Amino acid sequence: MDANEAEDYEPHGRDPGDRETAERPPDQRRPDRRGPDEHRPDEEEMSPRPSSGSEFTGHLGIESIGMVDGAFVLELQLDARHLSWASRAHGGVLFTLLDTALGRSVIAELPPGRGCATVEMKINYFRPVQHGRIRATGRCVQRTRSLAYAEGEVRNEADKILARATGTFFLTDTLRQPDRERV
Repeated sequence: MDANEAEDYEPHGRDPGDRETAERPPDQRRPDRRGPDEHRPDEEEMSPRPSSGSEFTGHLGIESIGMVDGAFVLELQLDARHLSWASRAHGGVLFTLLDTALGRSVIAELPPGRGCATVEMKINYFRPVQHGRIRATGRCVQRTRSLAYAEGEVRNEADKILARATGTFFLTDTLRQPDRERV
């Protein structure tokens, strides 16, 4: 480890950006970290986004088709940003598609304003995909007062199954929850 690496080293996986903002001069602060006087989202900015999805799924290029025959459907046109070093769709892209499709299938069954959070998810990958348009579907299979169970799959343009997933979701009273204080 050289001197520059040693300066930024934090043991036990602690993110160097967690240090107090005042410790670094403004020209050395990470641009993705907000200082105490920088912009914080207000209530309007935290309101639910349109059905096109979140900023994260939008950045990936995921398109929301909506409910079709009892399943929530998402589509994605694969491009270079979705590929791993092995030149195939990164497993995290397929996982994100399925987590989103399953979660939205659960939300579609809830009264307006309620939400959910992923508790656990399991995925099986069956075949790689390098290009084309892929489609994820998610179905809410079972729901109790506090949990929901959903299943889904991703298929390629030839209708071959690329991956399947199951997930358990905690049902929340609101779509968005405030951050909890750490004890």
